[in-house]
Amino acid sequence: MKTMKAMKLLKRFAAAVLAAAGLMMFCSCEKDPTNGGKIVEAQVGSDGEITAINRAYKPIKKADGGRFTLAYVDIDPYNETFRMLYYVIESLKDDGWISYDELPFDPETDSDSLALMDWLADNAESEYMSFDKTAHYYTTVSTEDEIRESLKQHIENHEIDAILTMGTSPSLMVEGFGFDIPLLMYAVSDPIGSGLIVSAEDSGNRNYWAHVDSSAYSRQMQYYYDTFSFKKIGSVYGDEVVCALPDYRSVAEQNGFEIAEYKLERESFEDENEYYSRLESIYRRMVREDGIDAYILNTDVIPSVEKAAELMQIFYDAHIPVVAQVGSAYVKGGAALMIVDPRDAVGTGPFVSNIIGSVFNGSDPGDLEQEYVSSPFLTLNLDVADEIEYKPSFEMLIACEKIICSQ
Repeated sequence: MKTMKAMKLLKRFAAAVLAAAGLMMFCSCEKDPTNGGKIVEAQVGSDGEITAINRAYKPIKKADGGRFTLAYVDIDPYNETFRMLYYVIESLKDDGWISYDELPFDPETDSDSLALMDWLADNAESEYMSFDKTAHYYTTVSTEDEIRESLKQHIENHEIDAILTMGTSPSLMVEGFGFDIPLLMYAVSDPIGSGLIVSAEDSGNRNYWAHVDSSAYSRQMQYYYDTFSFKKIGSVYGDEVVCALPDYRSVAEQNGFEIAEYKLERESFEDENEYYSRLESIYRRMVREDGIDAYILNTDVIPSVEKAAELMQIFYDAHIPVVAQVGSAYVKGGAALMIVDPRDAVGTGPFVSNIIGSVFNGSDPGDLEQEYVSSPFLTLNLDVADEIEYKPSFEMLIACEKIICSQ
């Protein structure tokens, strides 16, 4: 497939922030190389009060001259979380924490985050940061007890300095361990609703930080409704918080459409074939009995893009549009017509890498800003549009970040 880049839907949020920052008043404070957690810039309001602060995030060595090590916990190979990690790593390189010629991975097609982290352990060069293969985990490969004991040993031996968790369930698991070490939680659908943090302004624990974009999924569903004006959209989900059902229900109530919901936990099936057979029967029921006129492919329901494309054919045969919650790979692979991606991995990556740098510089995670609002990122598959006889408007085409077509 060829990927054609079109005009951006909106200017990158980060660029707007930087532009605004240039107009603000700052007072500079002296950097202390032995205490990078000190404030290096403070934004001052018209009344003379400090309204915002910037903390050091550039590379430094540990007090003993050693390197900082970041542990990593994820669920399993998944393109969406791989992309998010990929751009965090690229930003760490841009900030000078690590060095390498080029990552031998494609953020659009690869999915194995542990392979990326292990490659860094072997190949990344740095005086400031290192990676340890024995501190990289998939929760579907290692048991909870194995991960707990391994992390505990690394912490007791002073071999890791922070833990990056990717996704809701790994974050809940590691937070439950109660370790006294910085825990940075990323790619979590609703860190507040899932109980990981108290609020966008306060994580509730000096060691905890989580990326927050409270209205991301509400904005996403509103766009889908404004585009298709569906009366009933289908949704299969495993965990309603992870799959943003509370946000989607709120948008449905505000706009007067229905959601045909089916709860199906993939982890409760020992036989994968049995799970997909059950999923297929639900999809056919949605078309024949529920009368849906759109379907949203929720996160973690079908990890394989190829399998998703196979099952989504049930909807395509009925000319029903499929939109995705997360994962532009589903659109590129023909499993979804479009996605308004709530996670701009390219834009959010520098935000997260700066958080990592600030923590290594001595800041408590609980003192750091958690909220970053991603700009919309629209991807459209014209081949799927042709198949279901959907004609995108000219305005939609020029708003697309990426357009997928076979010709």
